[in-house]
Amino acid sequence: MMIYLISAFVFVAGFLIVFAVVYLVSRSRDPVRRRLKHLQEGEKGKGERAIPILPLEMGSERVKGTRVWLAQAGYRKPQSVSNYYGARLFCGLLLGLLGLFFTLYFYPRSPEMLLLGAVAGTLIGAYIPKVWVFQKISRRREQVRRSVPNMLDLMVVCVEAGLSLNAAIQKIAQESRSSHPALSEELHLVNQEILVGKTREEAFRNLARRTGVEDLRSLAVMLIQADKLGVSIGNSLRVLADSVRTKRAQAAEEAAHKIAVKLVFPLVLLIFPELLVILLGPALITLFRTLSDMAAK
Repeated sequence: MMIYLISAFVFVAGFLIVFAVVYLVSRSRDPVRRRLKHLQEGEKGKGERAIPILPLEMGSERVKGTRVWLAQAGYRKPQSVSNYYGARLFCGLLLGLLGLFFTLYFYPRSPEMLLLGAVAGTLIGAYIPKVWVFQKISRRREQVRRSVPNMLDLMVVCVEAGLSLNAAIQKIAQESRSSHPALSEELHLVNQEILVGKTREEAFRNLARRTGVEDLRSLAVMLIQADKLGVSIGNSLRVLADSVRTKRAQAAEEAAHKIAVKLVFPLVLLIFPELLVILLGPALITLFRTLSDMAAK
């Protein structure tokens, strides 16, 4: 019975893998999709890379949560959610087959080990894309967080020079494309959302949701309150920029103070044993030889 189950699992897994590969290849060669992609990217002569605007509220609750989560990693295309679940399915089936063959090589007569290897490989493979997205979110969030103070300083300069807030955002997105690509892409998307008819409040709320950075969430709240209360945006941006700079300096000082504590473990586990061997080794060898000579006499 176990042999039939394993054979059925291998057949289904192989069929799904082949189907996924054929589907992706045919999808990439579809002329209609290529034409739509070309229209979304826009004309190349404009000098700006078009970014697809996908509402974060589309779909069910689970799909909306996954879409926001993938947007924080930089995957905001319409097919990102389906690609994510397809990658989990593909990796799960592939590692499930590898786990099955691995256990079949070492334990050919143990159905329990075969089943355990297939299940373990499937679970590990399904979890790998999730770990990848988590790592991508962490790296992208750190890049955006490091770029926020410079962006706020540029925004203060642009607003005080007479530019509107939308023009300042567009200018910063253009100027910081090479130095801060992640934040430039997010600001360009904010500008596109405003151009297609969304309010500034909604665009900045989406910015805070896509990035998950606390400083950008504070910027969104500050700009929304400044619009509602009629406060000077330049002064508000200057205060927020000083606050972010102070917070960044405090975070650097905190990280510097943590170094002494973090060095305790490598010192105790990796450096002190070697020092003891180097310092006490010759003395122990001499003591052992002396005791051996005394015992021989």
